[in-house]
Amino acid sequence: MGTASALATLGALPTASAAYDVVWGWLMPMGVVLALLERRGAMRREDSAESARVLGGFVVGAVGTVVGTLAAWFVVGRALGTEGWKIAACLCASYIGGSVNFAATAQAVDMMSSGGKALLSAGMAADNFAMACYLGVLFAIKTDGPDNVEGESTDGAPHEEHDEVTKSSIIASLAAALLILRASHAIAAMVGQVSFTLGIACLVAPIFSLATSVIVQSMSSVQKNLCSVLRFYGAQSMSGALMLMFFATLGAMADLRSVFTALAGGSMLTFIGILLTVQLLFTLAVGHRIFKLPLWAVLIAANANVGGPATAAAMASAKGWKRAVSPAIVTGIFGYSIATFIGVAVGRAVA
Repeated sequence: MGTASALATLGALPTASAAYDVVWGWLMPMGVVLALLERRGAMRREDSAESARVLGGFVVGAVGTVVGTLAAWFVVGRALGTEGWKIAACLCASYIGGSVNFAATAQAVDMMSSGGKALLSAGMAADNFAMACYLGVLFAIKTDGPDNVEGESTDGAPHEEHDEVTKSSIIASLAAALLILRASHAIAAMVGQVSFTLGIACLVAPIFSLATSVIVQSMSSVQKNLCSVLRFYGAQSMSGALMLMFFATLGAMADLRSVFTALAGGSMLTFIGILLTVQLLFTLAVGHRIFKLPLWAVLIAANANVGGPATAAAMASAKGWKRAVSPAIVTGIFGYSIATFIGVAVGRAVA
């Protein structure tokens, strides 16, 4: 994103193009849905207790994000300008489900057509910087993790069959993503909220993926090829590529001068600083001190709130908390599903 912004500032890339509209309107939504489709293995029975603890911490963290957003808005919200409530909605969603929800919420509140490009790019840049700092704090907190089951994999990942990406699984993933987006658009149009298409898709995709997972588990090993297709192997990789393209496009749409202007007053960074400080203190106090959730579960949940399933699972693996890897992924995907709606609701509440 930074490189694209620099090239746009130098005039090497246009700040407006029909190709950017395609990325914003089609490729980014595809990337979001693909991120929710792929399922690698099933949740093990011995992970259920850990999942409940992490999910409990996640809910507390989501409430903490809402409280933090309201507190930050009360202090510096008006300094963000007339479009400030929209960036507040994006940040709230981002710190419940991850950066994927930042993009989905930006589309839901129509930031691009309302002249908020510079604010959006500045918000994304500040969001990425703040997330890195926040995750660093989580890693620095020392605590014991859950006990591991004897014979468990030593690489931090649950045992599962070899995951083979095939042409069929890629085609099935793309077809499923398009089907989900079209169905979500139809539902959104029926209720008169077309801008909520991607938010609805974030709810539909995990349900669709879970349904196909149930079908896969009922199949015999003879039907291995069909299992690979219905687990949508390769969807995560395609999602990552599409989201990188989206971030580069977002950077190109606003040159660095406008981004620095949006950040110059310091209100954006102050807003995020207040939000995340309140969120972390709330999550630790309520989740660990009041509800007596294990500290490791609260930390993984807070990571899933702010970074999403990938960073939460990476943290669990890096710390050697093997039984927390699957709960981190499941909880993070749950966050993807609900964060956009919560972010939009909070944004409209403070508008």
